[in-house]
Formats: sequence, C-alpha cells, structure tokens
Amino acid sequence: MRTEYTIPAQKRMVLGKKVKHLRTQGLLPATVYGRGIEPVSIQLDSKAFNLMFRQAGRTSLIDLFIDGQLMSVFVQDVQRHPVKRDILHVDFKAVDLKRVIQVEVPVIAVGESPVIVRGDALLNHALQTVMVEALPAELPQHIEVDISVLDQMDKSIHAGDLAASGTYKVLTSANTVVLSLTQLRATTETEDEAAVVTEPELIRRPRGDDEE
Repeated sequence: MRTEYTIPAQKRMVLGKKVKHLRTQGLLPATVYGRGIEPVSIQLDSKAFNLMFRQAGRTSLIDLFIDGQLMSVFVQDVQRHPVKRDILHVDFKAVDLKRVIQVEVPVIAVGESPVIVRGDALLNHALQTVMVEALPAELPQHIEVDISVLDQMDKSIHAGDLAASGTYKVLTSANTVVLSLTQLRATTETEDEAAVVTEPELIRRPRGDDEE
C-alpha cells in the first residue's frame, strides 16, 4: 500500500521576477504541466512542500489540490538557490492514473556483505537508479537490494537480479551492473613474499695455492 501525500495549492497570478515577493511571504511558486493539459502556474506553502518533498522525493505520487481541484502529480524538477540551496521553484508533472509511465527509481542497498564486514572491500554503487515502468499509483519509491549475496570479490548484482514485482517492470538492461565490490586490501602470497627482505649472497673467490 502506497503512502499518500497531499498538498493544497492556489492558482498564481504573480509571474516573472515578481515571484520573489511570494517567497518573502512563505509561498513557493510552481508550475504544473502534463500530457494534454495547458501549463498551470500555482503557488503553495513553502514549509509544507519542503516537509513533504523530504519524504516523497521524485518517485511518489502526490495528490495536488489546486483551488480544491485534484490533480495527480510527481515532482519533475526542483530549482534551488545556487548558494543557500533553498528551493526557489518546482515543476510538477500531471499524470493519467490509468496510463503506465516510465520513471528512474533509486536503488537502495540493504543487508551486509561478509566481505565488506571483514574490511576486505568497499561497496561500489555502479548504478544509482534503474528505469521502471508502472502505473503511477504502483510506482515504487525505491527498490531495496540485499547485498548479503556479495560474499566473494568476483560477485556482483545486475539489474536482472532485482526482485521481480507484479506491479512494476524494470526496463534497465538485465546485464547492467548495479552493485559490486571494490577490493580494499590485498593479501596475496606474492605481496607477502615481496615484503620479506633477504640478504644478498656473498660470493667469495677461492684462494689460489700461490696466494698467502
């Protein structure tokens, strides 16, 4: 069962550079667009959005009520201040709940690899996201991957190894490496032998019978 996120908004009449006055009032300017609809300029409470966005991210379906009218949306893009990193503007993408969509979903490692626990390797997160196809309401917020199967240096987890689901389909090529191990320390016999310092052999010339 998906987590439900709901936030109210109002149509925005203030456009262009004047939107900076909205931000001083604690309002966040935003735009909603999508297939078959005209872009809509809106404003919403900045604190309420920040709190919701920290939990929902970009892959959770949001019930956006614009002056009481419901639209199902995802956060498509977030514009931040280059120094303060405050959110300045948001783009929402409206979706049809009956039409499948394709979205990049984060991959999260869970569990423990015995090789990492021993201190012999570090986890290499080769792929941060995978492309997923699903109905908007069935899109996973993230996909968890158990790394306990990485019990040898030569093992890796590919997109095709991700747990199958009846609600979504992973589109990323099955042969693509998602998680692997990077060797942290070498304990080969060759290196151990190289660490041993040996004394050079002293070659003496035999004394001749005529030498005193």
